[in-house]
Order: sequence, then C-alpha cells, then structure tokens
Amino acid sequence: MTATKSTYARPSREVLNRMYTTLELGCPDIAWLYERDAKTVHYWLRKEGIPTRPRGVNPGPQFKPGQRNGFAGRKHSPESIAKVRASTLADGRVPYLRGGKHWLHTVPPDHNPNWKGGATPERQEFYRSDEWKQAVVEVWRRADACCERCSKDWREVRVTDPTFHVHHIVSFAFQPLRAAVTNLVLLCMPCHYFVHSSANVLRELLQDAPQLEVTA
Repeated sequence: MTATKSTYARPSREVLNRMYTTLELGCPDIAWLYERDAKTVHYWLRKEGIPTRPRGVNPGPQFKPGQRNGFAGRKHSPESIAKVRASTLADGRVPYLRGGKHWLHTVPPDHNPNWKGGATPERQEFYRSDEWKQAVVEVWRRADACCERCSKDWREVRVTDPTFHVHHIVSFAFQPLRAAVTNLVLLCMPCHYFVHSSANVLRELLQDAPQLEVTA
C-alpha cells in the first residue's frame, strides 16, 4: 500500500520556532497545518533543540470543534512501520502476533507478565466455574431483572451509562450461598458501590451469614 504523503514540506527551524515559541501554537495545531501527526511535530522540535512545553499546558481542547486531525486519512509508509517495529523490538517488547496467534498463546504460562506462580485467588477461580456462570444467567433472565435498589432497567439504559453487577446479599465468604440464585440480585454500578460503602448504615441488601447446624 502506498503511503499518502503530506502536501507540505517540513518547516525550517526558524519557522518551527516562530510558530511554537512566538505564536505559542501547540503540536496538534502545527500538525494540522502541515498534515502530520502531533508526535511528528514534537519530534521535529526535539531534534531542532527547541524547548518544549509540558503536555496539557495549552488552553482549550487539543482539537477544536470541526478541526480535522492532520494525520487523518493518511497511513504510515512501510519504512516508518519498519522503524517503529525495530525500535519496539530493541526495547524488549515482543510482536503482538506470532504465526497469526497472540504471542501469549505461544509461550509457557510462566512467560506471561502477570504470572504469579500458578496461584489463582479463590474468588477468581470460582467466577470461572460453570456453577457461577449458570447462576448469573438465571439472575439476568429474571422477568424483573432491574437494579434491586433504584429499579433502573438495564434494558433501557444507554451504552455509556453505568453497568450492572450481580451482588451477593450474604457475603461471598459464605460458601454455601455463593451460587444460590436466591442470594443474588442485580445492582447498577452506583448502587453496588453504595451498598458496600460506609454510607450504607442501614445495611441495605446485606445480610449476615446464617449459622450452620453442627451435627455430631
């Protein structure tokens, strides 16, 4: 694929310094003028020895309403892609795909950066079980599957609204009721945070574990 080249040549040091230092344009502003990426402009400044400002000091949003990203519609050239790949490999990073598979699927488990010696916390292990998955399905399939506290209907919320959680009325620590559907309710995220907060002085939707009979 042929890379789309910018219409404008790279500005000289004097022009670059005037725009950035005197006129106080930001990297996104200069990038838009020259149809480049903001990081490319930052690289120009560093290479020319022009002192750069900390990120975020320019007032207003990085891209103003209606302003088009200078790199939009363009692609990196094969040479640029090769240089980026070489630099990431030099930093010790690994290719995302190996033979079409994610690299973590091609190495032993102890090569995973999150490896903790094979010890999986009890809660995480339980949440992967078929017993828990089936219980969650039953909770979501209830006819009145709304937030138990505020009655918000998960079927009527927007994608950007807070998500819903399955909550244990009797604590997860009580093993006999971990996957009991009668001990599980649906809560929206704000209500779930409230239930487990110190503000819940009346202990809404919280119950102590029942006492188990001890047989001789």
